[in-house]
Amino acid sequence: MEQVKKTLTGSEWMIMSALWGREPQILSEIIDSLKGKVKWGYPTYSTHLNRLSQKGMIAFRQRGRNKYYYPLVGKDDCIRAESRSIMERLDEEGAKKLLLCMIRETKLSKSDQEELKSLIDTLSDAAEDE
Repeated sequence: MEQVKKTLTGSEWMIMSALWGREPQILSEIIDSLKGKVKWGYPTYSTHLNRLSQKGMIAFRQRGRNKYYYPLVGKDDCIRAESRSIMERLDEEGAKKLLLCMIRETKLSKSDQEELKSLIDTLSDAAEDE
């Protein structure tokens, strides 16, 4: 996947999340997967899909009357782009506080905690080698 430069709005994240791992989907399938999460009308879905297409985040294949939508960018790439966007607005102290806040606020599983500890150990070892 290519490096994502654009960030997503909250609504666009919802559409992308409905597509990732379940593509391609027609509009009615996207609507079904977001039932109970949003109360949008058909035109709102169409608007979001058009904007995501214009941003180069999704595409579609026309088959008969249906458009089959699929993502052009991966979830990890979008998360990296969001992270870069936030970090560009923060100084070093703000970045540290944000990271600590995110760790505290997230309910990390035991496995996630071990992965985080391993990452910290790796970063510590790399800093010692410098």
